Amino acid sequence: MGKKRLLYVSRDAPASTGGGTVMRAANHIKVLSELFDVTLVIVGDHRSEAETQGCLAADVRRACVSVVVVNRTSAMNRRLQRTQSFRARVLFEALWPTRPKFAPDPPAFAELGRRLAGERFDVVHCFRLKTGLLRSLKRHGIIFGRSVLDFDSYESQAEFRSIRAFRTLIGARLSAVSWLKAVTWWVLESLLIPSFDDVVICSEFDRQRLRRRFPGTRWHVVPNTVAEPPEFNAVGSGRFTFLFVGHLGYLPNWDAVLFFCTHVLPVLRRNAPGKFTVLIVGRAGGDLDRLAAIKEVRVVVNPPDLTAYYAQSDVVIVPLRGGGGTRVKILEAFSYGLPVVSTTIGAEGLDVTPCSDIIIADGAEAFADGCLRIWTDNLLRQRIAGAGHDVWRRKYSPAVLVAALNAVYKGSETRGIGMGLVASKALHE
Repeated sequence: MGKKRLLYVSRDAPASTGGGTVMRAANHIKVLSELFDVTLVIVGDHRSEAETQGCLAADVRRACVSVVVVNRTSAMNRRLQRTQSFRARVLFEALWPTRPKFAPDPPAFAELGRRLAGERFDVVHCFRLKTGLLRSLKRHGIIFGRSVLDFDSYESQAEFRSIRAFRTLIGARLSAVSWLKAVTWWVLESLLIPSFDDVVICSEFDRQRLRRRFPGTRWHVVPNTVAEPPEFNAVGSGRFTFLFVGHLGYLPNWDAVLFFCTHVLPVLRRNAPGKFTVLIVGRAGGDLDRLAAIKEVRVVVNPPDLTAYYAQSDVVIVPLRGGGGTRVKILEAFSYGLPVVSTTIGAEGLDVTPCSDIIIADGAEAFADGCLRIWTDNLLRQRIAGAGHDVWRRKYSPAVLVAALNAVYKGSETRGIGMGLVASKALHE
């Protein structure tokens, strides 16, 4: 008897490198492919199918029996993009029953139904709420049994938090738009989540909150995980180096680097025992010239690989004050064996112990003090780094993902998921 069939629906092309969202999708697909014949469907705002297919990582493509790309730029979304008036956009956001990116686009789903006509799937696995339109799939003739939603993070709560945290940064007008967006997320969560058989979330912290809101839903925790990094040798630069990794077009990340450079860095200057560098590495976004003008700051945009930057760094900083989910940047730092100094929000949802495997500090003075402690105390730095690496190995490595997905797709047919991965890892431990 052959494998069962799984339809994996994503808005973005899964990738093994880049942002945490696309990495999560890629990791799941590679594990699920050991149990299912996976058909990947990418339904989003794309320029062309050929371009999207060309950007798909080779390891993700190999894990799928087929890949289907459908452009879902609806007429309403195109109309919104052309709207120049801020007041008109706000009114549209307030009055339109669902955000255009969620609205079922008949031509797109009709095209998807045509391309998958006559095919039956044992499971449909929707990645994040933006793809959770089960009725549209059924309406266009896509037949499936069980439905699973990877909710990933509690989006509406992250949006509400961002309004409070970033009101000064984004201004009153954008705060109003963000509030409407958060309310829309809340409504859509209420409408779509109960339609799924099972829902996956990335942390126990979010699962507890969502279970209180949706007690009738079967919730599962599947944590974010990162692969073992390539071998590397530390490269000393003569300066103590603080590393921040993240997409600078993502508001919580941009706020984090501004907070560090504006409020924390001056404290470090006053108390630093020597020269230091703040290395900011990630996808472009924000006023990069403003950061690069700071003497101690070095900005690297869109690097092809991060290993070289971890190799030349002494500590990873995560001074986030908003956002949601769990931070892949912390797990990645753990996997590279680097100590982490984070805010409480930055480490939220991760199973870590402050002062044991991570330094947690809030506020500019406290955060600077945490950075200085790691800098000046070699034994503390080594202990935190080693404990963090152990946390990654035990709780956030690929073998953990295998076990977590086994728990979601439990049953006799799932006992073999990823056993090759587990056995291979056990040989190296």
